[in-house]
Amino acid sequence: MSPTKCKIFSAIAAGTALATVGALAAWPADSRPVVAVAETSPSVLARQLAQGILPLHGGGPLQTRISAQDVRAAKTLTHGLTAAGEGAAPPTTAQCRAQFGAPCFSVRQLARAYGVDDARREGWTGKGTTVVFPIWYGSPTLKQDLARFSTAYGLPTPDTEVRQFGTIAPMPAPDAPDAPFRYAVAEEAVLDMSMVHGMAPDAKLVALVTPGNFDGPDAGYAEILRAMRSYARTHPGAVFSQSYGNYEADLPARVLRGLDRQVAQLAERHAATMIVSNGDTGNTSGTSPDPAVPWPASSPHVTAVAGTRMHLTDAGDRTRPDTVWDDPHGTGMATGGGLSAVFGRPPYQDPYRNLVGNRRGVADIAANGSGESRVVFYSTYNVLGGQIDRDGGWRRAAGTSVAAPLIAGVTALVRQAAHRPLGVLNPALYRVAATPRRAQVSGIADVTTGCNSVPGNQGWCARPGWDPVSGVGTIGDAARLVPALARLGRSAR
Repeated sequence: MSPTKCKIFSAIAAGTALATVGALAAWPADSRPVVAVAETSPSVLARQLAQGILPLHGGGPLQTRISAQDVRAAKTLTHGLTAAGEGAAPPTTAQCRAQFGAPCFSVRQLARAYGVDDARREGWTGKGTTVVFPIWYGSPTLKQDLARFSTAYGLPTPDTEVRQFGTIAPMPAPDAPDAPFRYAVAEEAVLDMSMVHGMAPDAKLVALVTPGNFDGPDAGYAEILRAMRSYARTHPGAVFSQSYGNYEADLPARVLRGLDRQVAQLAERHAATMIVSNGDTGNTSGTSPDPAVPWPASSPHVTAVAGTRMHLTDAGDRTRPDTVWDDPHGTGMATGGGLSAVFGRPPYQDPYRNLVGNRRGVADIAANGSGESRVVFYSTYNVLGGQIDRDGGWRRAAGTSVAAPLIAGVTALVRQAAHRPLGVLNPALYRVAATPRRAQVSGIADVTTGCNSVPGNQGWCARPGWDPVSGVGTIGDAARLVPALARLGRSAR
């Protein structure tokens, strides 16, 4: 059986313009995405790597893992932020703007922009909570990378635990055939934990590391779910952050439904709260122009996170409202968002039945993810900038792999404020978003500008209220959002 496609949803490099694609001026008249002429390219892997979209296993044109040739080809499309030495400080917003033509932001700036600084002054730091990261392989330098990141940004050294399930093969040398794949996963693990730590500095961070068996029909999810169940049985109420997914068409619907029943059990039996990235190729799989959304983001039992573009000063103050992460240069990379072809509309989306019909709409909320507003983190292992190395350095990142852990970090603050497990967050989230004067009362900022169009697919556009490209909106003020969600918590289910 051919392995199926599994992607880590991140954009960890800066891409050059390949073509210009026009954005939709308004929501499609029939409330469905409009498919245009498909773009074909022989360098899809190189383009994805240039934008940091990291294919793990693939079917069709992505049947093989990332190769050294793919990484080298990506060098013609991107300029990675290379290491400046072990003791070097992270780059500033001005330095990124001068070198790459676009700013990069620190978690310190994001914490100010989202009102997380104000939430911390209320005592909400994630203390007493746990955020869990199920990931294949993991990174052997996870703890030291996080320590360097924390020191640079004045954060406490995180309480980090690594739990290993099965035998993990040693990290290969940079010239080994599987090095690009393994290094990409290691880089992803550090990115996710860094973003959560920046939002919830006192939360415990736990990596659940599995061997990475992708040969079965479940695309490696069976071992991930076993690890999650094992942890959840003895640690109810944990927050899980996941930055990967398979597009629904890549797995049989019966397999997806079977896997999703296990996700539902995690929420129902163990009050797990799952925050999941929503994909980085618009309303497509990246290899076909047909409308597509990824699972587990399409599960009704998780909170799917879309990507936005932020406009910040060097201090972290917003200069204009956040916009949808779109694709102005025609690279094929934009926030995921659309309608599930497998799962039906959950009750919390009933108010939006005129938009979703009987289908699950994806996403639920949004956070920073655009290539024009990247974040900075430190990683020993690297597949960016046209090179494969383990020399260590500061990297820039974008995509919903940034957005999901940012929301997971804020969810840890909610868990602390609630003093009880949250379970599925969406019922409370949608109720809070429906509050009159929600920006002033609930701390949710509506996102009303931008589309997730990519070459070959016209995508969806933002609108007032809920939409597939930004969910209910983004974090306007965490100091208001945290207590508002905590008051509802599981009572809204």
